[in-house]
Amino acid sequence: MSDQQPVMSETHPVINEPHPIITEPRPVAPVREPVLFMALGVLTLTLLILGGFLLYQAIVERNTLKATKAAQDQPIQQAQQVNTQLTALATATARLAQQGNGGAKQIIDALQREGITVKP
Repeated sequence: MSDQQPVMSETHPVINEPHPIITEPRPVAPVREPVLFMALGVLTLTLLILGGFLLYQAIVERNTLKATKAAQDQPIQQAQQVNTQLTALATATARLAQQGNGGAKQIIDALQREGITVKP
């Protein structure tokens, strides 16, 4: 292997063999720097690609959410308009019932049986 002379290890006092706990040190292979830099470069490149992909996915998801919200705006406005009209109709019907209109009283009574309270 190398030009180093083997290190003498202590021998076991009874069997005259190398002691099992005291052994010769094994030579450590030096870490080759180009391999280390290559591994770090691949890791860095992988993380950059992952970050770019996640950013792209977030942008696509954001645009999809914006489109979904825009598609829901018109139905929500229509529902609010219908709610306003229904409230106005129920209030007017309650006023007519208070003034003694028989048909309006029947409608208000039917609404109260269903659990709907209308305030004039």
